[in-house]
Amino acid sequence: MLKKRVASFWLTAMFYTMLQRVSLFVFGVTAYMILVRGFSTETNGVWALYVTLYSLFEAVKQGLIRNASIRFLSVTAYVEKKDAVQSSSLLINTIFSLLVIALVFLSGNILALWLHSPALLPLLLTSTLIILLLIPFNHCEILLQSKFRFDVLFRAAFIRQGIFFIGLVILYFFYLNYFTLINVLLLQVLALAVAVAYIVKKTSSSLIKKFIHEPGLTLKLFHFGKYTFGTNLFAGLSRSFDHFVTAGTLNSPVGKDYIAYYNTVARINNMVDVPSLAAADVLYPKNVEAHETAGIEKVKYYFEQVIGTILAFIIPLSLFIFIFPRLVIFIIAGPQYSPAIVILQLTILFSMVRPLSYQFGSTLDAIGKPHINFWANAGLMATNLLLTYTFIKLYGGIGAAYATMIYYSLSFFVMLFILKKYIRIELKNIIRYGLGRYKDFYNYIKMSFS
Repeated sequence: MLKKRVASFWLTAMFYTMLQRVSLFVFGVTAYMILVRGFSTETNGVWALYVTLYSLFEAVKQGLIRNASIRFLSVTAYVEKKDAVQSSSLLINTIFSLLVIALVFLSGNILALWLHSPALLPLLLTSTLIILLLIPFNHCEILLQSKFRFDVLFRAAFIRQGIFFIGLVILYFFYLNYFTLINVLLLQVLALAVAVAYIVKKTSSSLIKKFIHEPGLTLKLFHFGKYTFGTNLFAGLSRSFDHFVTAGTLNSPVGKDYIAYYNTVARINNMVDVPSLAAADVLYPKNVEAHETAGIEKVKYYFEQVIGTILAFIIPLSLFIFIFPRLVIFIIAGPQYSPAIVILQLTILFSMVRPLSYQFGSTLDAIGKPHINFWANAGLMATNLLLTYTFIKLYGGIGAAYATMIYYSLSFFVMLFILKKYIRIELKNIIRYGLGRYKDFYNYIKMSFS
């Protein structure tokens, strides 16, 4: 009976998180297919810079509050202080968001000039509306995730992405004269506002009725979150150096064109990342619970099983993309993005390290080692920055792809060493579980046709 309940949890949780990630990918790719056909490569390069900066902000803020809040809401030591934990989480969320808004108004122009993208400034200023709306949205996301309510999270994300996509289709096909960067961004604001209304309503029974401020608890939450904040900042910057360093080093229009090419490749990598991100969403709160009740062996077991299963799924997909990169690029972005073909082929197989990186961070955070995660990502980020700048200087726009290949190879060995030390993972188990998934699939096919 217990095994059935555990299996039911994983099936339900992974079903909804996979639905959420797949829907985000489908809406994201189809929206991107419209954007690349509606904008020139240079304009799309500006949009790519904005999206990269916005994604970095959202990931960094989630790092500051998400993992810390879920951990404090889940451990037994704070079971009687859940309202105070919520209050502290919301306070940190609000203060950080307001600081970012102030930073945008004070230095947005400097950033736009450094990136050789004056058109980026109005996008940054308008995006402050999104930053404000994300305060209640992210707070509700954390509460739902701590309670394993992945069904509501899926619906909220679907509403947000669905409204944006429908608005984009209407704008492109019926009001092409209004198809501008600002109007596309305003569609995002509208979509998020509707999603906020939905998720707040669905979370209302769990929201605090009275703000309880405990300075000591807020500091504890912040000190835990500061490591994941830094980790997400370093990891996000590392994944974005091909955009930022290219923009800062190469002048327009060559720089903007390469940013658009790298953004196209990033969208395809996001497709490969779907199962990894879905698993990370489920695995973090589950690992916190497992470490609290069953110890490190259970965390090790979950890690090896999940990584093996993810790799079994993405290895064939990555090989397909490697063999047919022209087909994939032409479908996603069209023939004008053919220079991205060689970038995709150079990086796609090395990107198979990314599932390990997603589970690496969430697992170390779950077992109370966020500082290890922080320093590992700080070192890898510095290395990637040096590699990217050096190779762009040596080889031009394609240099960032060469840097990515070396960076992912180095990351694999660093993360494997750390994981062996702290949770004693065994590579042979990951391979065994991965091969086991192929065996399960073969047996399923065999039974279906017998």
